[in-house]
Amino acid sequence: MLNTRSTTTLFFGLCALAWAVIVARAYFNVKGPEDFVVTTTQPEVQAFARAQLNALQQRSFSEDIELCGIIFERSNGELGTSSIKQGDEASCGIAFFDEPGMKPLASFHTHAAQNERYDSEVPSILDLRSDSALGIDGYLATPGGRFWWIDGRTETAKMVCGERCVAQDSNYRACPSNPPSDQYNATGLMARYRSTSSSC
Repeated sequence: MLNTRSTTTLFFGLCALAWAVIVARAYFNVKGPEDFVVTTTQPEVQAFARAQLNALQQRSFSEDIELCGIIFERSNGELGTSSIKQGDEASCGIAFFDEPGMKPLASFHTHAAQNERYDSEVPSILDLRSDSALGIDGYLATPGGRFWWIDGRTETAKMVCGERCVAQDSNYRACPSNPPSDQYNATGLMARYRSTSSSC
C-alpha cells in the first residue's frame, strides 16, 4: 500500500514538473516587442490592410462612422489585427499596448460615409501625425474607394490606388474641381485645406 501510494505521488509529481517545464518554455519562447525581428514586408502588410479595409467599408458607410484598428505580426510571423474600434463620422481613436508575442506594424481606418462637409478622399494632417507619433505606418480607405498608405517615418501619404480600389459608397460623388493628388505631406494637405477650390 505504501509503495503504491509512493509511486502515485511520484507519478503526479513528475507530471507537475513536466507541466511546469512546458509552461516555462512557452513563456520564455514568446518574444516581447523589443525582441522582435519583423519578417513581414511592407507590401504584405499593405495587401493585408487593403483586405481588412475593404471588408469594413460597407459597415462604415451604413453606420456613417470611422472604423479603425492595428495590424500586428505574431511571433510565428502571421499577421493579425486588434479588435475593431468604432469612432464617429470624423474620427476614430486607436489605443493599443505592446503585448508579448506581437509587434504593431500599422494602423488602418475608414473615412465613414460620403459627406460634403469633409475632405474625405485624402488623409488628414492628424492622420499623418498620429501614425508618425506611434512610429508605424497607416492605411486609409475613403468613401470613393481610394486606398492610401501613410509612411509613418517620412510623414507622407501616398495613394496606392484610386476610386473603387476598395468598396465605394453608393452615395459617393467625385469632385472634379478638386481631385486628390497622388501624394501629400502635412504642408501639401494644409495648402489643400486652405484652397478656395475645395467646394464642389
